[in-house]
Amino acid sequence: MPHLTKGILFLVSFFVLHCLPASAHAQQNIPGPGKIDSTGSRPPGTFADSTGAAREDSVRADSLRPVPDTLGRMSTPSLVGTLDRSMDSAHYVTMEEIHWIDFTYPGSLLEAFPGVYMRNLHSAGQYNQINIRGEDWRSVAVLQNGRLMNDPASGIYNLYQYSTEYPDRVELITGPRAFLYGLNSAAGSINFVTRNYNSNRPFTKLNYSQGGWGYAYTDGTFSQNISRKLNVTMGFQFQGVDGRFVNSLHEVWNVRGKLRYNVSKALNIILSDYYTTSKTDLNGGIDLLRSRDPFDPRLAVVRNAESYDKITRHDADLSVVGTFFEDSVNVSTLNLYYSNNFREYRDEENRYDPSNGIMNMSDHTSSWMGGTLSQNYHTQWQRFNAGLNVELRQVEGSPNIGRRRNTIASAWGKEEFLLGEFLTVAGFGRFETYLKKQYLGWGADATLRLSPSVTLFGGFSFSNRMPNYMELYWTDSTVTREQGLVAEQHRGLEAGAEIRWPGSDLRIAYFHRTVNDPILFQPTPGTHVFPAFSVVNGGSIATNGVEARLRMRLWLLYLEGNGSYLVQTAGGSELASLPKLSLSGGIYFWSTLLQEHLELKTGVRGHYRSAQDGELFNPEALAYVSNTGTRVGYASSADFVLIAHIGDAYVQFIWENPLDIEYYATPFYPGGDRAIRFGISWEFWN
Repeated sequence: MPHLTKGILFLVSFFVLHCLPASAHAQQNIPGPGKIDSTGSRPPGTFADSTGAAREDSVRADSLRPVPDTLGRMSTPSLVGTLDRSMDSAHYVTMEEIHWIDFTYPGSLLEAFPGVYMRNLHSAGQYNQINIRGEDWRSVAVLQNGRLMNDPASGIYNLYQYSTEYPDRVELITGPRAFLYGLNSAAGSINFVTRNYNSNRPFTKLNYSQGGWGYAYTDGTFSQNISRKLNVTMGFQFQGVDGRFVNSLHEVWNVRGKLRYNVSKALNIILSDYYTTSKTDLNGGIDLLRSRDPFDPRLAVVRNAESYDKITRHDADLSVVGTFFEDSVNVSTLNLYYSNNFREYRDEENRYDPSNGIMNMSDHTSSWMGGTLSQNYHTQWQRFNAGLNVELRQVEGSPNIGRRRNTIASAWGKEEFLLGEFLTVAGFGRFETYLKKQYLGWGADATLRLSPSVTLFGGFSFSNRMPNYMELYWTDSTVTREQGLVAEQHRGLEAGAEIRWPGSDLRIAYFHRTVNDPILFQPTPGTHVFPAFSVVNGGSIATNGVEARLRMRLWLLYLEGNGSYLVQTAGGSELASLPKLSLSGGIYFWSTLLQEHLELKTGVRGHYRSAQDGELFNPEALAYVSNTGTRVGYASSADFVLIAHIGDAYVQFIWENPLDIEYYATPFYPGGDRAIRFGISWEFWN
């Protein structure tokens, strides 16, 4: 109940501070994700691709009435920080679409993309591992407005640390272009594009959600123009859970702020700060040998009831955004940034009786600072994008990694040729220096529009994933490594088609990837609380797979689904660390009612995942280790979903796993049990 109490207190204080609006503004009824009109295209308010979105300035439907042009209205180019302004809509979701997705954190949003598999530990705050087309989070770059968020010490980013209300859209680049936009992004680049408000009167948005086992989530946003040229935006988020099992409590606070100053119509300065503090218990999952019933919290015994970590983190950015060419779609951006991450890992002997006999108090301090410069230049027949990045990254103190200080740099470019209305051909490359070595990645792709309803696409790329600091230097009693680790070499290709017909679309793709010298965490013998492993270069791993996404409207029914099937082999043997088949989808009643005053989406969604060996999590080293023990069987579950749009509010009611199906998500974290979650998101004006 303490999380619920905190959430209610923040709700009350937020309402008191803003005195409750006298009236709510009338907002355009914007359709949800994948909602397609009878012509097969997106309705007004959404865009088939970001080229249309780029023509919108920062004064939007949910901003106040624009300042008259006679006053020389100032605006900020839209999509500041995007990876690609001409990105196809299959690679992003907007805030308007996010309202119609049942989510608890950004990882839930990413599962809406095909090819994404989340190794879910089923408790808020835990280090859920994202996998994209068979590659894990070490090959995924998480960016904010195009700059890297991954911590140098671990090489990863915990998606629970990021507020779902901060970005205006979430981008995911997979396939041949994935490596282009960030360090070690061979499998995917995730980019959170934050919003630049232009609110002449106070704008306020409030989110609140609560669920089983003390889960509570509260988020508030406030924005207002201080003058015609200056806007201030502030926000906070709290998320917490008591936890279903022993030692799974979690609390995280985010505080964010942004100042935007329009120097002129062609020049903007944006200063932003994002502060995070969290405490997360890390129990290592359920010990099957000591548990009488691993699914019953009263009878299950966790592997470690005394370990946890605390994170204190700052991310500060200063961006200069200019539109110096005739077309305002061509944007120049210089971003200077600084991040500091302080991780306190603890394994104490006074939290549980009997104790495990381990006393560990280790602090890890890392920081990274640098600058990115990007430019896009679009004409009627071509689209050019390029960027530069220089970064100083440090591990300032760590008992397991030591002190490290290195400068890295990269340059990337992409040129697309628009050969008539039917064919687009692109070439792209990335050069980088990392730990005094140079690496080059390159590729090409093409899109062929056979008709307004049928599009073919395909491409290939050659890229690298360099060993991170954890893989190179981490030492403790559970970790060993071979000498002379080398970078992974990735060769990938994809080919697919997108078919659209009235009210529906289907996208399907075949993908292949060969990874030479993969960096593996192989289990080693020994008696340890957490899995012990050795860091080694393997031989070669080949992945072949198919992914698909379907969105279909049948009168008042709406069907949506994602699926992927993949096979991984190494040395002639088939690997099973990931499920071969992953499916998710739902069938909903989705329509407007009560003379279009109520828009309702309600129905059943389901998930299925075939059997797998899975991977064991070592929470001290933040590493997933190959599992050679008990195999994890197939898993499936279903949820009841109701999302309603009433005026300026979105209301969610989710009945999770009403059949109370028992399954493991990964060794050995039981899947979520039956629970009810309720939430509301409300935009209003003072």
